[in-house]
Formats: sequence, C-alpha cells, structure tokens
Amino acid sequence: MKKIIAVFAAVIIMTSSSQVFAAANVAALMYHSVTSDEARWSDYTVSPDMLAADIEIFKANGYIPMTAAELASEDMSAIDGKKILLLTFDDGYSNFYTDVFPVLKRYDAKATMYIIGSYVNRYGYLTSDEINEMAHSGLVEIGNHTNAIHQTPKALLEGIYTNPNSFYDVLTDIQNSADIIKNVTGITPVSLSWPYGYYTSELDGAVKNSLGYTISFSTDYGVNRFTGNSSVPLKRMNRESSASSQEVFERADKMFR
Repeated sequence: MKKIIAVFAAVIIMTSSSQVFAAANVAALMYHSVTSDEARWSDYTVSPDMLAADIEIFKANGYIPMTAAELASEDMSAIDGKKILLLTFDDGYSNFYTDVFPVLKRYDAKATMYIIGSYVNRYGYLTSDEINEMAHSGLVEIGNHTNAIHQTPKALLEGIYTNPNSFYDVLTDIQNSADIIKNVTGITPVSLSWPYGYYTSELDGAVKNSLGYTISFSTDYGVNRFTGNSSVPLKRMNRESSASSQEVFERADKMFR
C-alpha cells in the first residue's frame, strides 16, 4: 500500500512539475507600415524585403510563426521548449494588404494585424473587404487597437487611464472597436495591442476578465518566456529599418540566453 501511495505521489509531482516548467520562447516583432518606398523607411516603416528576410531567418532557426490568439489558446504541452514567432502589426495601414499579405502567403507565415476600428475604410488604411478576406485566409488574425483612444496623445492617456470616472469609457471604446471588427469579419477579437504600449494593470485585467480578451501586448522592448500566463501584456521588439534581419534575430536570441 505504501508503495502504491509513493508511486501515486511521484506521478502527481511529475505532472505538477511539467505544468510549472512548461514554457516556450516567444519573440514578438512589432511592425507598423511596410512599403517599398525607400524614402519612407524609418523606425516604424520597413520594406517587404526586410519582412521577408525576418521571416526567413527566424524560421531557419526553428521559430514557428503563430497568431497571438493561437498562442494564447495553445496547450503548453504542445509548445513546451518550442520557439514561437509572433509577427504583429499596429494601426491597420493599407499596405498590409498590398505589401505584407503577399509575403505571408509566400512563406506560409501567420501574423496578427491590430486595427483601429474608427480607421477602417479611411484613406491609407485597410478596407472592410480587405480585412474580411485576410481574416478568413488562415494567415491573419485581426486584433483590436482601440477605436478613438488611439487619437488621444500619449501624454493624456495616463490621466484618462487612472481616472475612475473614465474606466468605463475606455472599456466602451475598446468594445466599440471590437464591434466594428465583428461586423466586418464575423469574428470577435480576443487580442489587444495597447496604443503607444501604455496601459494599467487594472484596465488590462478588466479587458481580459470583462471583455473576454485572452492576450494583450505592450511596446516594452524584449522577448517572452511564455508559460501560458497571459495576464500581463507581452513584450515586443520594434522592427526599425536601420537594423538587418540578422541583427534583429541576434538581439532576440541574446535575450533568451
């Protein structure tokens, strides 16, 4: 009897240990605009060739491209010890459809596009038809980047986010953007990119607990040792045009050591 109990206890300990230590290395790259117009390349604008090179080098080194929603819902036992690449794009520029989507199809790579609900169909931004097509392509997740909040200067967000009287307004704005995404795609978004990367723990928790989001992102520079816990926004690495794909990869690799 004692032997049976000891074996049972050992199984429990081994199971618990595997759950505690199951983790994946997640590199989330943050892009904004992508264009072949060299004059526009900057800290927030890169070329399609740069994006392609990023995908090539990360995949060559064993990284698996996933969407944010896939990562949040993944069984950790399936990705334990794996390397995950999240290609995230903010704002919903029209060149995502013309310059990014073809690259994703060429490399069979997945990405998450965070759109500003109120910018849909605006000049220079994605149209409803483009968003709907990509959302059902199997390659692109459409995430939420808020509705009107993104038009608020970052300097004012702290006062808004920490004001109890504005708490409901912020959640309503996020829901308004979600409604637009749902109306366009038929899919309710479950991931959020905070504008300018700014957030409070209280708001982020409310978005997940009250609005049903499973994962969110800041702009804090870094990589993530992901254990399945997405209660805190994940870090991202801004992709600037001045760095080569090799440099970007080496930065990520160094941070995981």
